[in-house]
Amino acid sequence: MTKMFDYELVYNYINELINTELKDHDKIPSENTLCEMFNLSRLTVRQGINKLKSEGYLYSRKGSGNYVNPKKIIYNISPYTTFSNEILKLKKTPTIKLLESKIIKADETIAKKLSIKEAQEVLYVKNMRFVDDVPFLFAEYYLNLMVLPNLQNTIKEVVSFSKLYTNTYNLEPIRDHSEIDITSTNYESKKLFKVQNDLPIIKISTKTTDKKTNETIDYCCSHFRSDMAKIVVDYKDKQ
Repeated sequence: MTKMFDYELVYNYINELINTELKDHDKIPSENTLCEMFNLSRLTVRQGINKLKSEGYLYSRKGSGNYVNPKKIIYNISPYTTFSNEILKLKKTPTIKLLESKIIKADETIAKKLSIKEAQEVLYVKNMRFVDDVPFLFAEYYLNLMVLPNLQNTIKEVVSFSKLYTNTYNLEPIRDHSEIDITSTNYESKKLFKVQNDLPIIKISTKTTDKKTNETIDYCCSHFRSDMAKIVVDYKDKQ
């Protein structure tokens, strides 16, 4: 018979709570409560909690405690994916918050991605996307002002880039290329996602072009929480 480690008592207990009683974003019992319940040290209790965090079952809020992570959201990336539509299909509520917007000069990498000259002005936009008020991803856009003139004057009112491209600029946006990478949280991303523990980040870089002219509209880097997102990529043109 295999001997059970003390921290596994905590791990199994909380895992059972998650499967039977607790709902998404519910708070688990405090470390002090668990220490008294199992007559274990705080270090041992944290071992059990940290194992659940590393497996994506829990997340932390600074100064508040540990909470149940929702089941992973299956997020489909296709030529016509929009954030709001994907989340609404899951009967969840999507919201977007503008974090930053400024004119910058394209460096060599961005110029190449947008098929423009180096040092040409582009609009940099950073926003946070929420699912049921929980930070889900943040996106950094590099927008081609040659295709989107005067965009900087209206960007604060923009909710959906895809609608803007279609309704204001008469474009036919299509996503035709993605690159997927795994990075880790740093100080900034932990602050944005409101998490304390280290977390792998799914970084997806995409390019959007105008189907009619093949001009590049934007280059976007989206940073997804790996504990919340399961990415499915499908580039079959279904329209």
